[in-house]
Amino acid sequence: MFLLASLDRGLKPLHVVLANVVALGWFITVSVEARLALPSAALVRCPMGFCAGGYSPEELYSMLDEIGVEGRTFLYDTMLSSDLVLPALFLIALVLDIVWFSRTGARFSVPLDPIARLALVAVPFLYCIADYMENVALAETLRLYPAIEDVMAERLSTLTAAKSQLFAAAAGIAAALAIAACGLGVRSGPRPPAG
Repeated sequence: MFLLASLDRGLKPLHVVLANVVALGWFITVSVEARLALPSAALVRCPMGFCAGGYSPEELYSMLDEIGVEGRTFLYDTMLSSDLVLPALFLIALVLDIVWFSRTGARFSVPLDPIARLALVAVPFLYCIADYMENVALAETLRLYPAIEDVMAERLSTLTAAKSQLFAAAAGIAAALAIAACGLGVRSGPRPPAG
């Protein structure tokens, strides 16, 4: 509760906008960097990137074969280090979005109970944990390639699916709150401060 109260007191629209701009800017930069280094790889569908349904070990092996030694080296040396920053940036942006659009006593917000707010804020934290776990599993997979077992590929697939689903949930929560807050703000005018 202390975290929410502190954020409610100090959070400004500029903080929310900057967090989102930095997170999206980093994502675009990493995506362009990957596209230039791996032009033939499908980086936005399974098994790379967003993959809410997971993938089979065969799909992973095929992709790792397709990108070759240079692609695997790029993923291990460059992408994994770049991807260490991205989950934290998305975490910050999504938490600030959820906190901003769920605060009480503000015109453009959906006032929620503190427990509900904490539950919603937990989703970006879970996403971030899953993303870092996926990065560790991917690093281990790339380090051991081609001697990777199906169980390792299945674990990586599960983590990729969890990361993707949790990111979609967190972004969906933030977007739903933003849309509802704008609708409530336009319809109801200013609200008295919570007391």
